[in-house]
Amino acid sequence: MALVLAVQSALAAGHGPDGLVERTFRAANRGEGRIACGAAIAHWYSVDLGQAGPGGTVGTQLWFDPAGGTVYLLNDKQDRLPVETLWCGVAGRSWATRSLVDLPRHAGPAGTAPEIAVECAPAGDRLVCR
Repeated sequence: MALVLAVQSALAAGHGPDGLVERTFRAANRGEGRIACGAAIAHWYSVDLGQAGPGGTVGTQLWFDPAGGTVYLLNDKQDRLPVETLWCGVAGRSWATRSLVDLPRHAGPAGTAPEIAVECAPAGDRLVCR
């Protein structure tokens, strides 16, 4: 139990969306197989963002901190989980075949784009998302 509490404490960088700007993340699958997307949190922990078949989309809500430039996911308790890396890859081997997704990481106004949208397609033995 102590380890679980320590992990939760290390991951949480605040609570709730106050002061943050909501951004929708969407990855459209333009290939013929399944894709899976995930996010690395706190150097060593990852969160599964979902899978999509051909023509489908993986999506989630991200939260941007204009004061510091950090991008967060909010868990079911509304804890802020800082996103270090976001990727999509071939389902079942998403990390090995990953394509990194660029996230806004600069302090200042978040701009007007309400969505971070990429289209993902196979390229050799990897997935490419742009």
